[in-house]
Amino acid sequence: MKRIWMNREYISKITTTIIGGLYAFLGFIGTLVPLDEILSNTLNIWIRIGISVGVLLILWIVCFMIVGLFLIRKKRFNIIDANNGHKLYLQYGDLFDKNEVLVPEDRRNIVIPVNRCFDTIVDNQLISERTLHGIAFKRFYEKNTYTEVSLNSKIQQLLENKEYENLSENDKPVGNRKRFPVGTVIDLPGDNNEHFLLWALSTFDGELKAHTTMQDYALAIQKLVEACNEESEGFPIVIPVVGTGLSRTKKEQHDVISYLINSFKLNRTEINCDIHIVVKEDIKNQVAIMNVK
Repeated sequence: MKRIWMNREYISKITTTIIGGLYAFLGFIGTLVPLDEILSNTLNIWIRIGISVGVLLILWIVCFMIVGLFLIRKKRFNIIDANNGHKLYLQYGDLFDKNEVLVPEDRRNIVIPVNRCFDTIVDNQLISERTLHGIAFKRFYEKNTYTEVSLNSKIQQLLENKEYENLSENDKPVGNRKRFPVGTVIDLPGDNNEHFLLWALSTFDGELKAHTTMQDYALAIQKLVEACNEESEGFPIVIPVVGTGLSRTKKEQHDVISYLINSFKLNRTEINCDIHIVVKEDIKNQVAIMNVK
């Protein structure tokens, strides 16, 4: 019931459309078969109007509940129709689950926000294991896809032709000291048709606190949209809702989702693959994805 109430605006719109269509149909039937005889002619006109409004209200409520129960069972919603039949979907799910895309057996590209130095040490100081950066890299280590050393070596290889600035030890006491421009994206191969688009978002200060300014966030989103076009190879891209956690952008989930969607809307001609924006399952009672515009 909570999810139905959270998404009431969208559900109400669908319900009103259905009821409007039903009454239009009854109006058409009324031209063929007299419907005014359903209510006794002896009743006061205001009573007849009251009964009619009451019936309409009951039908609307019943329809609202049916539509709500149907829609909250849906996994994904089509938000944008783009080129060549490609779409942007908004859905609840698990970023790393292959079933988040329409053809699980094919390659999929998973966007992972990382710090601008592309560090690989998950020690809850440099990289927190609670962030997507930490979760993704720990998965590599646990599955023996990479070690911290081999992953760092591979990432540096992929960054070879990218511009960067050198940081001092005072700027960043530990970890990599090449800092790349915000929004830099590299394509890191994983296992089982997984490709990880590592996306440079957050900046460390001297105390190793990650943060992102609103200006950097906007620039990073635009570069991500461009990278989706350049790096996807036509295969689907799975994007998390980023900017609400430890990067200290202080943005609400709903705002982040709207911003992402609007960025892709403005660049819909550049979309050359299916895009799946994934909201974590464990917060689906907090984020109403049907109401996102």
